Amino acid sequence: MALDLGDLDDIARNGDFGRLIGEVEDQFFDVKSQPYGFDENVAKREFAKDVSAFANAGGGYIFVGFSTKKTNVQSVEEVEEARPIDCSRFDGDQHHKVLEEWLYPRPSVDIRWTQFGTDQTKGIGVIAVPPQDERLEPFLIKRAQEGNKSTELMIGYAQRRPGRTEVRRIEEIHQALRTGLNFERELLGRFVGVESGITRLESMIGHLFGATAQAESIEKRSDLLRERIARLLEDARG
Repeated sequence: MALDLGDLDDIARNGDFGRLIGEVEDQFFDVKSQPYGFDENVAKREFAKDVSAFANAGGGYIFVGFSTKKTNVQSVEEVEEARPIDCSRFDGDQHHKVLEEWLYPRPSVDIRWTQFGTDQTKGIGVIAVPPQDERLEPFLIKRAQEGNKSTELMIGYAQRRPGRTEVRRIEEIHQALRTGLNFERELLGRFVGVESGITRLESMIGHLFGATAQAESIEKRSDLLRERIARLLEDARG
């Protein structure tokens, strides 16, 4: 039976990693046989891609310390066995530093090493990506390298799919950003139109109330004049 995020939360919290054996990697979890080798930018980008893919798809887990094998169904991997890694090979601070340098905005991620098996120096690296604040999405892969005269920027978008990580092409990213910007311009234009309409309405109401007040003032002066004329006529007759 496929594991959901609740099952994976329990496994990670209790260190019950044996439950992963025989399971097929899916949209909620991925396993690695070896720690990411952060000596090379290729590995740093791979880690950033994997984390952002889960962050853009509602959350998930990366477990470091398992071997996999191909399945007969589709091109997915089945967890074959646990191969715990030495605690010295899994530096949480280093993982966080890579995310700081390679992702924007930075997602919330819990990174820890958990002892597993009889050897207390061996265990499983757990990278937990909880569901993120939707207002921060999308989480983009970025890498800025500043030289003496120029700045080079790399950008990418990844999202986790069942059993794989899907990386968007630059044309798709461009189209998505273009669509968003066009929508923003249209929405802003509508707000400006509404604001202009409100201003015109306020002006019309102002003129209406001004005209009404002016008419009331003239009517009052006419009544007062008629009263004075009536009193003068009465005095003349008397």
